[in-house]
Amino acid sequence: MKKWVYLLSSIIVILLILFLVMLFIAKNKGSEDVIPTVDDKDRKEALMILIEFEGTQGLLNFVDNIKERNIPALLIVSPDFVIDNCNAINTILSSHDVEIAGLDASKPYWDIPYEEQLTIIKETKERIKVCTGKDIKVFGSKYFAYDENTVKAAQELGIEYVLARGTTGAKATIYKPVEYDVKIFSVSNVDSQNWGTGSLCDYSYWAREGRPEDFQGELFGALKYEKISPVSHTYIGGLKKSWNDVYLKFFDEADIEWVELDEFGKVDIESSFADIPDNREVQYETPHPAVPLEEEENVSNPCAVEELTSVPTQGGEREEVEGIIIFHNGVGTMCLEALDFFKENGYEYVEYKTEDEVFTEKFLEYRSNFTSSEGVSQNFGYYPIIFVKDRAFSGFNRDIGIEIDGIIAEQ
Repeated sequence: MKKWVYLLSSIIVILLILFLVMLFIAKNKGSEDVIPTVDDKDRKEALMILIEFEGTQGLLNFVDNIKERNIPALLIVSPDFVIDNCNAINTILSSHDVEIAGLDASKPYWDIPYEEQLTIIKETKERIKVCTGKDIKVFGSKYFAYDENTVKAAQELGIEYVLARGTTGAKATIYKPVEYDVKIFSVSNVDSQNWGTGSLCDYSYWAREGRPEDFQGELFGALKYEKISPVSHTYIGGLKKSWNDVYLKFFDEADIEWVELDEFGKVDIESSFADIPDNREVQYETPHPAVPLEEEENVSNPCAVEELTSVPTQGGEREEVEGIIIFHNGVGTMCLEALDFFKENGYEYVEYKTEDEVFTEKFLEYRSNFTSSEGVSQNFGYYPIIFVKDRAFSGFNRDIGIEIDGIIAEQ
């Protein structure tokens, strides 16, 4: 009898131990579920949006900033700007993860007839493709205004996104109308004291009496949302030091994941078009800056050529250069890429760096044979400046490298 009692007690003890072990495992498994390593609800992501229609200096500088930090971007440009700055645009597209979008800044697309919108958007798409060889996925009008005709035209032309003024505060939202195969990209939006709401954007904030230090607060304050879309008009954010410093601080300190358009563009809300909110408020058609841009200090752009004393262009036949002559500052992205290109291909070259005593003298000597340059700039605006035989290139990109290969091959 004692033997059976002992055996039964042992079985009970073993079962109790097994139960406690299983309870411990289940408890720890539950803890793992409660504190996951990756939780979509806690994930914060951002898409950097660039807009430019003034010039390329701020744009190239801003792209250098994000390239150093591996931040992808959406570049919104008009077809006129693309055609006028085709080489610079292709340099950007070939050297970094940038998606190009079309812009008609002439008017807001509110209550504009369908055929008119279709014609302009189609022309925008076609003219940008002439330069870049790429179809645009995104289109926006002035103020990121749109209506149902815009969405219909975008669908007709195979454009995936239409840009919209913000409707969910500083949180960006991707809407999908059930009637159309087009997404509505509602950008981050912030308020101002005197001039209503506008994009989480340097220009929009500047135009509403905003200062860089306050804009910095808006950027970091937006981190409470899981999805944001900061915007820079790069002739401000890439060229004016006080505004550029704000972006650099945000890039370096914000706890957020920067993603490409396709990742960012996942649908947040699918609804009938009539139920998608529309924001038509614009209270700052005329800028009201606290500090005019001309009073702001410029960024020191590592690729831009500082003003040099010009000399008259020599008449007569242009003298051919022997070998490859390169003028550069040793720090700009395009300068370093050009030097890597020469070394990888085994091309010998003579270089003059900006700190060399004879730099200006030698540059003007070679420059005097040319009325213009080829490449990223037509007026010798960017380093490196490369002279090869009877050609002069300003800036550097893949296409310039191909041209130089061809010249060398002919020798």
